[in-house]
Amino acid sequence: MELDDIPDDETLLRHIPGGTLWQAPGPRITSANFQLRHDRGETGVSVTRLKFTAPERLMEVVGGGREKGSRVAAARVGDVRALGLVVLPMPLDHDVGHAEIQSGATSLDDHACRKRLALLFRFVEE
Repeated sequence: MELDDIPDDETLLRHIPGGTLWQAPGPRITSANFQLRHDRGETGVSVTRLKFTAPERLMEVVGGGREKGSRVAAARVGDVRALGLVVLPMPLDHDVGHAEIQSGATSLDDHACRKRLALLFRFVEE
């Protein structure tokens, strides 16, 4: 398997910052975690692949910190694609497993799409 092939059964990880904007009571993941920041030139939502990056390493890379309430969430690639989104590898020097979730048949600019995406991701147990 090539580095740029991401199979449907692979797991994606996403850093979820602490605070009520990012984590609602429950706790549950909010749709705000998947909003593109067009003013920063974002083309997709940054994730990493569990195959290459452990949750602990992701926390180190993003500088989140559990003491600030940050957590890691996971979802299966095939489930993300089933929402009409695209998952593309975007390796970085410091994270070879980096990938992006991008708009496809559905748009990340649509709140309902982001809400469905938020419901897919589940917190990884510490």
